[in-house]
Amino acid sequence: EVIFIRGNLPRLYLSVTVNILEIIPCCYRLSGKCLPSFFTRSMTGIKSAAVKSPSPVTAWDDRSKKGEAEIILSSNSNSGEKYEDQISNPGSSASEETPVVNIFEVKDAGEKVEPNLTKGDGTVRMKRQIGLIGGISMIVGTMIGSGIFISPGNLLAKTDSVATSLVVWAACGLLTTFTALTYCELGTVVPRSGGEHAYYMAAYTPLHRFFGELPAFLFAFMTVTLLKPSSLAIISLTFGQYAMEPILKAMGADEAFKSTSEYDYARKCLAAVVALFIGFVNVYSAKIATRIQIFFTGAKITAMLILIGVGVYNVANGEYGGIPMEYDTSSANYGQIAMAFYSGLWSYEGWNNLNFVTEELIEPNKNLPRAILIGIPLTTVFYILINLAYLSALDKDTLVKSTAVAVDVGDKTLGGAKFLIPLLVALSTIGSANGSQFTAGRICYVAGRDGHLLDVMSYVHATRLTPTIAIMFNTFMSMFMILASDINSLIDFFSFIAWIYYGLALASVVVLRYTHPDVPRPIRIPLIIPALALLLSVYLVIAPLVDQPSWEYLLVLGFAILGVILYYFFVYNKSQPRFMKKFTKFVQCVTMVAPSPYKDD
Repeated sequence: EVIFIRGNLPRLYLSVTVNILEIIPCCYRLSGKCLPSFFTRSMTGIKSAAVKSPSPVTAWDDRSKKGEAEIILSSNSNSGEKYEDQISNPGSSASEETPVVNIFEVKDAGEKVEPNLTKGDGTVRMKRQIGLIGGISMIVGTMIGSGIFISPGNLLAKTDSVATSLVVWAACGLLTTFTALTYCELGTVVPRSGGEHAYYMAAYTPLHRFFGELPAFLFAFMTVTLLKPSSLAIISLTFGQYAMEPILKAMGADEAFKSTSEYDYARKCLAAVVALFIGFVNVYSAKIATRIQIFFTGAKITAMLILIGVGVYNVANGEYGGIPMEYDTSSANYGQIAMAFYSGLWSYEGWNNLNFVTEELIEPNKNLPRAILIGIPLTTVFYILINLAYLSALDKDTLVKSTAVAVDVGDKTLGGAKFLIPLLVALSTIGSANGSQFTAGRICYVAGRDGHLLDVMSYVHATRLTPTIAIMFNTFMSMFMILASDINSLIDFFSFIAWIYYGLALASVVVLRYTHPDVPRPIRIPLIIPALALLLSVYLVIAPLVDQPSWEYLLVLGFAILGVILYYFFVYNKSQPRFMKKFTKFVQCVTMVAPSPYKDD
């Protein structure tokens, strides 16, 4: 059935009671029942009418902008196909198919793309609202977060050499730059949101009927269930760890208290609160999420400048701390070096987040490479300087044992202003969590749109234009990850999965060069760059498996096998449980979400 509900939108949110009163008629009618007349008479200002159509909601009319909510239920395309919605009024048909969208079609690099609002034809889609400053803030904001404040000690412990650890930090920056340059080309050749998922679909899908879509599906499946939730959990736990430091000092607690269950419980509660807050903000407004990202980026830059200033002051006064005067050799083997890279690369994680939101980036052919080439080198310089600042204040052993290295440096050098460090670091991690959550919603949105996740995962809110279901799911999954309080194990787990898929993305640029040589490439990089980055990614995946296999890698293998099984039944064979349509309708009525068909602007 098709149900039209007209009413005043502000009233929909006035109270829980009103929400329930307005949702019950939808659900009742969707279940095939008749709506009691006394109930409809009590619904002042809401008129219901039904017409025949078996499919879920596909759009909200533009009248919802004027305070009049209208749900339009009409036919939806099959999973994996991109059709343009033809709805222009409640009585029109949306079942007519239009040609499949060419995902390689791009505008001229010099053509300006205006911000994209909800369309007058009744469709709902993502909005171009991220400029160059917002893009740089997203890259720097998501990279500079928990990593640089939690990884230095673990990286130093694995290399067992201060000089080698600094070389690893620089090498991580170089690898990230090479990979990001490759992503610049991919992002302009395949101008769709979704990052790696979109690149796999473009490069590998035409190669084989069964295996072609498998990399994209496995990426979406493991990103949604493991990768993004673990990222949000690590960042949130880091917030909890730093936020607890001033509290512990005010209580007069000693280091032994950090090993108690009370400390662990308090830290997890703080982490959960941050994850829920960030989820709410990203559901409420993409514009607010972008604006607070710029604010939190300023906080983390301030924290880093303070720490770098401490390092410069110490060195100027001849206090070198743990900075070696000559190269100290490392006893680490190839597996430990790879694990050290994991810790360092976690600090750079987020460099590719802008590729997930290409559809929301203003003038992506210009702003994507500019944001990457400004953001990553800036972050690399900061990381080298801040590691030297840590070493100027702390010796090697103290740095390895520290659970909150920035706080320890502040306590030793800042005197009465030492409270600034935990405050600014906490704000920094909130910004990083916000960037991670922002892009997590977008990969669900794109993968669901391509038929690799539940259709409802790709739906966006009718008026707020945010991927509500995807963000809620990522927040829910991160709650489970927060229960795993070993941050270092989560970092190794995350990095192992991430560099498998980064390697596949690096290979896809070579595949696209040969399978689609005539596609316009506003940015074209020498193939030696992705080739070198690909070799390093293979090393990062294989070396830990050979040297130090652990349960985390078996878990990844188990999820991969489960993903192949799900892919065979629900993507390749296109099987769908009978209850899915009713489930989708119910979720739409409760959350006010609708499909957002893909269309190049």
